[in-house]
Order: sequence, then structure tokens, then C-alpha cells
Amino acid sequence: MLGLLVAVLALALAYFALLDGWYLVRVPCAVLRARLLQPRVRDLLAEQSYAGRVLPSDLDLLLHMNNARYLREADVARAAHLARCGVLGALRALGARAVLAASCARYRRSLRLLEPFEVEPPELPADLQHWIAYNEASSQLLRAESGLSDVVKDQ
Repeated sequence: MLGLLVAVLALALAYFALLDGWYLVRVPCAVLRARLLQPRVRDLLAEQSYAGRVLPSDLDLLLHMNNARYLREADVARAAHLARCGVLGALRALGARAVLAASCARYRRSLRLLEPFEVEPPELPADLQHWIAYNEASSQLLRAESGLSDVVKDQ
């Protein structure tokens, strides 16, 4: 019996250490919390926030949150946001999936173990608005070069 318990604990430890189990558990939990415990938000662009805490698996060798984990937390917050707005349900009904086309992060300061944090949309500064406009113009040129802009107009 003790051997079975040790084997199960070793398997659970390997799952969380090697496969980043917290992430695989947290996204469904965030979606369920957004659907069941938080009020619906009908405006897709309405400001929302998502609270989190730095976990031991988030730390790098310098004992602060790894840079890639910031984007992962933004992904968890995005899933919760889409669930609260009803977008995930609509996508599931259509048999579609949400795909993130691009991301950009600016790191302001490091986060330490168990430190709470909040993912929220800041006011967009002018330089970021210009960057977004540049990306949109670039995307339109690529669509035009590939002929996709004609397909979009026809639909």
C-alpha cells in the first residue's frame, strides 16, 4: 500500500514538474470560475481584470517569475475574459477555436514567490496606439498581396 502511495505521489510530481500541470489545471478552473462565479459581461471591450499569485513553478533561477510565465498568465486571463463575454460558448457552438495572432510584453518589474498580481488592460499610450495602427496597416498589405482582402470583401 505504501508503495502504491509513493508511486502515485511520484507520478503526480512528475506531471506537475514535467508537463506544467498547474497551467493545465488553472485554465479550466479560470474558465469555470468566470462562467459560474462571476457576472456576465456583454461588452467584449469592457475592462476586466484577473487576479493571480506567483507559484513555485513560475520561478526561474533568479527566483523571480520567468518572463514566459507573464504571457502564460495573460493567456489564462484571456480565457477567463472570453468565457465571461460568452465568446468561448459561441466558438464551441460553431466548432471553432480562439487563436492568438500576436502578443507583445513590456516587463515593468519582477514578481517574487507567492506575490499577488493582477492582469488588467492599461490605458494605451500614444506609441502603442501607433504600433497597433502599424500592425493593422501591415496586415492589410499582406492580405492584399495574398488576395485575401478580396475574399473577405466577398463574404
